[in-house]
Amino acid sequence: MAAAAAERERVPFTFSAAGLDHPHIHSMVQGLLDAGAQLMHIYDENPDQANALRAKFQTGQVVQELSAILHSEVDLVATSIVPSKRGALGVQVLEHDKHFLSAKAPFTTMAQLHAAEDAVRRSGKKWAVFYSERLAVEAALLADGIVQEGLIGELFQLTGSGPHRLQAETRPAWFFDPGKNGGILCDIGSHQIEQLLHYARCKDAKVLHSKVANYAHPQYGDWQDFGDATLVTDTGVSQYFRVDWFTPEGLRVWGDGRTVLHGTNGFVELRKYTDVARSAVGDHLYVVTDEEEIYFPAKGKVGIPYFRQLIDDCVLGTETAMSQEHTFRAAALAIQAQEQAISLTKAGERR
Repeated sequence: MAAAAAERERVPFTFSAAGLDHPHIHSMVQGLLDAGAQLMHIYDENPDQANALRAKFQTGQVVQELSAILHSEVDLVATSIVPSKRGALGVQVLEHDKHFLSAKAPFTTMAQLHAAEDAVRRSGKKWAVFYSERLAVEAALLADGIVQEGLIGELFQLTGSGPHRLQAETRPAWFFDPGKNGGILCDIGSHQIEQLLHYARCKDAKVLHSKVANYAHPQYGDWQDFGDATLVTDTGVSQYFRVDWFTPEGLRVWGDGRTVLHGTNGFVELRKYTDVARSAVGDHLYVVTDEEEIYFPAKGKVGIPYFRQLIDDCVLGTETAMSQEHTFRAAALAIQAQEQAISLTKAGERR
């Protein structure tokens, strides 16, 4: 392992960005660059998207064909291509002996997930997913330590709220097609499910109940602007979460994302992106125990170690950033929640 670490220091970790349909690719590229990786290539079917990424980061060569990346010597390919295309792209990447980093949601069907599992077994490469609502939130990282140290007793429930601002005029057509984006629970709901598996330190969970609706956007047909779900882990920790596309224009950020971790001797509340009417800066951590109440501003306190850990995992064969089993199980449960969801409204029909 020491020899492999030395080799990593001597040979830069290289990556390419291919498929740039969702803006999440910008934070993924930034995170890899900040962790010391080198961006070598940029590709998208839309040259304007590729050139825009090149102009922002001032590094990497825009290439005209995906094959230029697949047949290169880069270590990893990062993507935010249309969600329904992420699975097929990832299989191609692994077949060409490269690691793969996808934005969420990594898959829209179980068939895509099974193909990815097969590709990982055949290649031995990593299929990573950037679940940013935990991995890129310092308050969420600090909360993990609080839970694992037992400061709130035994964790027994998570509740989560993930509202998002729609800004429909900025969204491409695929965004409103459930066949391409996977549906609201498969998409933004996947963040919530990943957090349950992580904080509960469990291997599996079961979707007990889920619902979706299109309450206010009949022009988008089967697209959904609301969803919720209830799950329970194999260790008995329960979760209720809700997600929507109803962030009001008066809020200064894109969404008031919150997670509450309930323990037998206290609770932790994360106000991830804002503290309404008080601060538009994120990473607010509230802790209540049997002894005291604490507020802690977490912004800038611990940093975001995910991308450095991911690079190390790719080089050393470790699983510090996130295990492959965890990555795929979170995706599978999100798909299951979506597939078994009760529709509260017919497409666009008012209650």
